[in-house]
Amino acid sequence: MASRTTPFSLSSSAPTWPWVVLRWELRIAAAVAAFALFFNGVKGEERHLLSDEGSGRATAYIESPKIITFDGKTHIGWLDTPTDGFRARVRTFDHATKTWTEPFDLGDAASNHGGPAMTIDAEGYLHVLYYSHHNPFRYRRTLRPNDTTEWTEYEEVGYNLTYPALVCAPDGTLIMTARRSYDDKPWQLEMWTKAPGGEWTYQHSVLKSRFNDYTQFAASLAWSPDHQTLHLSARIYEAPGDDAMVSITTSGYLASEDGGMTWRKADGDPVAIPATADTWDSYAYGRTVHSRVLGNGSMDVDPAGTPHLVYSAEVGRSAHSYLVRPTAEGRWDHLLLNTFLPPAQRDWDLFMHGGIAFGSNGQPMIVGTVMELRPDTHAWGEVTTEIVIFQSDDGGKTFSSRVLDKPNPDSPRWMPNIERRTGFNEMPARPTFIYTDGVRGDGLQDILSNHVYWIR
Repeated sequence: MASRTTPFSLSSSAPTWPWVVLRWELRIAAAVAAFALFFNGVKGEERHLLSDEGSGRATAYIESPKIITFDGKTHIGWLDTPTDGFRARVRTFDHATKTWTEPFDLGDAASNHGGPAMTIDAEGYLHVLYYSHHNPFRYRRTLRPNDTTEWTEYEEVGYNLTYPALVCAPDGTLIMTARRSYDDKPWQLEMWTKAPGGEWTYQHSVLKSRFNDYTQFAASLAWSPDHQTLHLSARIYEAPGDDAMVSITTSGYLASEDGGMTWRKADGDPVAIPATADTWDSYAYGRTVHSRVLGNGSMDVDPAGTPHLVYSAEVGRSAHSYLVRPTAEGRWDHLLLNTFLPPAQRDWDLFMHGGIAFGSNGQPMIVGTVMELRPDTHAWGEVTTEIVIFQSDDGGKTFSSRVLDKPNPDSPRWMPNIERRTGFNEMPARPTFIYTDGVRGDGLQDILSNHVYWIR
């Protein structure tokens, strides 16, 4: 059996003790530095502070893509609250020079629901919708390709709209879906388009509530890799009575091969629009009277053209999240993501206040939120909320995961908004995301000083 050797000689010829101590301090310091380099390399992460004036919804909502990478630059939008109100802002990171532009004020927002949704066309012009919470949107376009320092004056789009999803079609047509609210009839998910050089035009309603009261749709749009099939996922949150907190939630899917003019289910069956929770391609269902409420994240499509959707189910005081994909028969396969949580958070509640995206390496990444729900707390903005990242190297069959930060019991890290394809943007190998570090506030008009971060 080989003898063990000591790390340094104890013979009379050994160096003096001060030198031994110094040498070992240097070795330890080098080991720590190497470990830190290795650890950061494994995480593959850089954190950039975008703002310290973030609103209570600075990086919400999942409908609205806020990160666009194109020709060596990444453009990021979010919602701030300086002392005089709400501001939709954007700034740009130049990957070659490692420099940032100063934040550009796109304009005011009606409330903390008025954050930007962005896309980019083939020529590199950025397009943005922002401002509204039951108002017309405000639309602007950059004056120069791939440059966020100057924009056109805004024009108004639609009526009583909220939560824009925005993508760019192969011919440069902008496609937007958003919730339309009414006083006297069911709320709907409207679709509007803008051809290059044309005006914004209402097309039709894609989804409609079955009731005449409060409704959300949480609709996410994604292109197939060949930019020919448009996919839509949504969570229809319906209030069947006067109390908006008593809900029916239904998660589902539609697809279109003609730019949203007609829609179908995953198995190819056509769906008449506006579809409802009874008629679309539903894969999950919940009612508050059964203590089950669903939440959806943003969706994406894998390199083979298969849509990948993510949702969470809060049942009582616990929550689980799932990755959902259609089978060859048009049914839905559900993969429980809680299984892949880190051991320290395996018993935490996992919500899909985030989404999924495929990087240029063809592998999926999912961001969600974990928290420890208590009987007297609400999942939206719960102070124990932390961001969890799931990464896969086998196309989404299995995942590794980690929590982004050491849990902080005083303030949530939440509302991750992941970079995904909107038309002509260029995806990095692994998608980046932004998030809000700070509290939700007590109302829609709170002026807060949350931190807004970009993780790459």
